[in-house]
Amino acid sequence: MRSPRVLQSFLEDRTLILICMLLASFRIYLEIAGVNFAEFPLAKKFPAQGEKIHKYGLYISLGYVVLFAPEILLS
Repeated sequence: MRSPRVLQSFLEDRTLILICMLLASFRIYLEIAGVNFAEFPLAKKFPAQGEKIHKYGLYISLGYVVLFAPEILLS
């Protein structure tokens, strides 16, 4: 008799969480370093909403770090 496989959700994959954590940290670093996000292609394509898009990206990155950093650090 075969033992049942434990299916792990991709959201619980430690490697994916670490990669996303690194990307979010890099995004926050770019904000602190003073990168001009208005020069990015997406901001040029949508000039009226370009700044909002990058601001939402910062908020999402901060939220991700706040929510997942304790789990990574304590495990």
